[in-house]
Amino acid sequence: MKKETKTQESGTALPKDETSTKKKSSKAAAAESAETADAAAKPKEPEPDESDEAQDKADPICIVIPYLAAKAKGDELRYALRAWEKGMRSVRIVIVGDKPAWAGKALEHIPHKPVSTNPQVDVAHKMMAAIASDRVPDVFVWTNDDIYTLCPVELADIITLKSHGRLANRGKANGVYQENAKRTLEALRKNGVRDPYDYATHTPVFVEKEGLAEIIKAYGCDKEGHLVYTLYANSYFPDHRPTITQNDGRGSIIASVYRPNPDTRILDKVLATRKWINNNDAGWKALEPKLQALFPDKCSFEK
Repeated sequence: MKKETKTQESGTALPKDETSTKKKSSKAAAAESAETADAAAKPKEPEPDESDEAQDKADPICIVIPYLAAKAKGDELRYALRAWEKGMRSVRIVIVGDKPAWAGKALEHIPHKPVSTNPQVDVAHKMMAAIASDRVPDVFVWTNDDIYTLCPVELADIITLKSHGRLANRGKANGVYQENAKRTLEALRKNGVRDPYDYATHTPVFVEKEGLAEIIKAYGCDKEGHLVYTLYANSYFPDHRPTITQNDGRGSIIASVYRPNPDTRILDKVLATRKWINNNDAGWKALEPKLQALFPDKCSFEK
């Protein structure tokens, strides 16, 4: 007898082997697309007569950022764009949601109005808008306006799966985020992932349109809040052993500024050693002057 599982959205029973086939197909597509994009993003070894200009002709990586102006504490998006342009050789950037008045022609825009007060539901709808848009290729980088690239990075840095560790309750007790994390854990366990990883590291991630669309539909992410990328990575790479981020003095990948008065020595150290840094509302005041110093000049995405 075939074991059955149900989608979160409709309750429709699907044969387990059919679900697995879809997952394998999307996983293979994601992996193949990642290899292709990585190869395109990395410059070839220069020939004796090859100029730097020729090396820069590789297709740019598409970076997609959801943006809601009402939730911004300041110029987070502006500094995120400057950081991406400085940190990666060739990028296109598409924002989904609001378009700031200072945006230049190079900053591509997919208009989108908020559809839910649950942030993760709204994120799912913005992902769906990106999936439906011809502006966004079949594989792309998904990130946020409050994540800043601190050094030169390659696509391989983004493709590498990163996790906080095993998925557990996170966020404020009985808060929206904690409820969404709990719902995500329960959904994955129902679908056979007994001890899933928490992939919500607040770092840029690499996704494939078809697989992402399947996850949003299967788990009803557009109706109930889930950690969408955590569902995506656990579903398509269930046996993977991700890189565990150390968001403390031992780490090298990411640092988070979540207080208005962090130790300035530690803040300066992580700014000099991590690949990315991010902030929440409370940490913006402390991080803003550091970003102003790091990225003082306008980028091509600004007027």
